[in-house]
Amino acid sequence: MISDISKNKKWTVIGGGACGIAVIGKLLDNGINVNDLLWIDPEFNVGDIGKKWRTVSSNTTVALFTKFLNACKSFDYENCQIDFNLNHLIPADTCKLSEIADPLQWVTNTLIQDKKVPIIKGLVNQVSKINENNNNWSVSIKSSNNDDDDDDNKIINIISENVVLTIGAEPLTILNESKQQQQQQQQKELITVEQVVNPEELKKVCKKDDVVAVYGSSHTAIIALYNIVDIGSKIINFYRSPLKYAEYYDDWILYDNTGLKGYSAEWAKEHLEKNPTNLIERIQVDNKELLENKLSNCTKVVYAIGFERRGSVNIKLNENQDWINSSNLKYNESNGIISNHGLFGIGIAFPQFKPDRVGNLEYNVGLWKFMVYLDQVLPLWLNKNKN
Repeated sequence: MISDISKNKKWTVIGGGACGIAVIGKLLDNGINVNDLLWIDPEFNVGDIGKKWRTVSSNTTVALFTKFLNACKSFDYENCQIDFNLNHLIPADTCKLSEIADPLQWVTNTLIQDKKVPIIKGLVNQVSKINENNNNWSVSIKSSNNDDDDDDNKIINIISENVVLTIGAEPLTILNESKQQQQQQQQKELITVEQVVNPEELKKVCKKDDVVAVYGSSHTAIIALYNIVDIGSKIINFYRSPLKYAEYYDDWILYDNTGLKGYSAEWAKEHLEKNPTNLIERIQVDNKELLENKLSNCTKVVYAIGFERRGSVNIKLNENQDWINSSNLKYNESNGIISNHGLFGIGIAFPQFKPDRVGNLEYNVGLWKFMVYLDQVLPLWLNKNKN
């Protein structure tokens, strides 16, 4: 579907995941006319949450997911007639991401069909500042799966005063060890994070007689461990840092972004500490000789060591500057501003960096955290636009 792109836009939002949904909702709540908006995504199926991570056990509680859905008046969620399973879960518990993906799909459909937010289905490949005398940006889109077949795979160029990047992140891979370790790693068959967090997909690529090297000790790594254990495979878990758990206080959480939570925390305490399973051997990577020896026995490898910003868009911040890939883009980690001329970022690709109450600096990642952060920074973004 391509709708209302014949004129310049005031706000263009790139990405249809949870943060893209939130930005559209909050812009509408703040009085931006729907015809001044443009929303771009290849599918509008709730981004990576809807496509890749539905089976993942979340770090966010049911209560906070529900708060997210009710945080924007424009979502109209209070009038939703579908009784989603999320409504029947214990508010203090965590849940699989599928439980929030389905309501977010409903919100997406509401914004497009009922609120009439103009959209283009396609991939943005370039965003460039037009000139120094105004705030206009040129956005280049390779369209796909639109209603008009003639528009498929065409390059569409639009002009927008402001652009918000909610482009998501991809799993990191590790190839920065010794040459011998690099050679060993490259010889192993890779099990991707997308495969290891999905039990059905994992069964297709991992067998009981495999010995799997799993790098990491945070949330994604623990999911990898318990899914592989369910198959019955032997695991060598290589880690840099010891297990860390979120610590809950009356009105805040220590290690809120870096500590294990929910089912992953419960599983790790039981199967890695209290009653360790004989299927998992844990090796700290500082012991290089032991690492290389153990790695030689592995048939497959999983890198569950974090995420990096998706490098899907090339950016030119001014006429005289070279193109910068979005993976290398610098931004203000306190307010999401990439350029004072109307380019912003938010979400897992551009998270807020902030201290907790004891001074630990962490990237603030999570759906409800993104919504709170958006409420804090959007007035600044809107005010910059006025100036």
